[in-house]
Amino acid sequence: MALADWMSFAAELGLDGVECSPVLVQPRGQATPAEFRRLAEANGLAVSSFTCYSDFTQPDPAAREGEVGAMLQNLRTARELGAATIRALAGQARPEVDEARGVAWVVEAIRRVAEEADRLGLRVVIENHTKAFVWTYFDFAMRGEVFLRILEGLRGTSVGVQFDTANPLVADEDALDLFERVRGLVAYVHVNDVRRTGAFEFVPVGTGITPIGEVLARLRRQGYDGWLSIEEASRTGKAGFRQAVAFTRAAWEAAGRG
Repeated sequence: MALADWMSFAAELGLDGVECSPVLVQPRGQATPAEFRRLAEANGLAVSSFTCYSDFTQPDPAAREGEVGAMLQNLRTARELGAATIRALAGQARPEVDEARGVAWVVEAIRRVAEEADRLGLRVVIENHTKAFVWTYFDFAMRGEVFLRILEGLRGTSVGVQFDTANPLVADEDALDLFERVRGLVAYVHVNDVRRTGAFEFVPVGTGITPIGEVLARLRRQGYDGWLSIEEASRTGKAGFRQAVAFTRAAWEAAGRG
């Protein structure tokens, strides 16, 4: 789908905003950040976040430094887009990288990016992620235990959590347990759904086993007023997006009545 058509569809769905990722803007995509922002605004949409794919677990120090440099540039792109947050990922769970070294590398890199983000008026959010489509391995921080170790290393920084409702289930873990451990840091939410635990198999939002309604209810109770970003990954076309939007809107409203 062309970018202009996607923006039009997002407006048709009654959304408040759209995410942007590096594949949608130059040099990977065709639009400049300014053009992406103008196209969104022309459709009555904000740019909710710049969703990046940092990979800080590369054994080569020069490669890790390159990832930091790329994220520093991404911060400037996020400002051009008008996004308030930028997503960071830990990186891939490479077999040759042990947990202690990986955590240290990720913490050091994200601290550096967050310091610059603070100066630019942006906030870095790290996601409990599964796997980027261009990656070979799953995310180093997919297991809650590792994700929490990284957050502990980032204590005292402005880094927040981008909480994905379904990803803990892919890791065969309890989504609500992880939510409770990070709830005070949640600054952005991905609403996603899976068919079963322990499988990288997404379904239309609202048709799987993810406790989305309970997560939203808990967010409501703590006064969350950030973005709910629908990650429709079921590959069911426009019907999947319509299902996801209708379900999420109804679930958020129901959470407010609970």
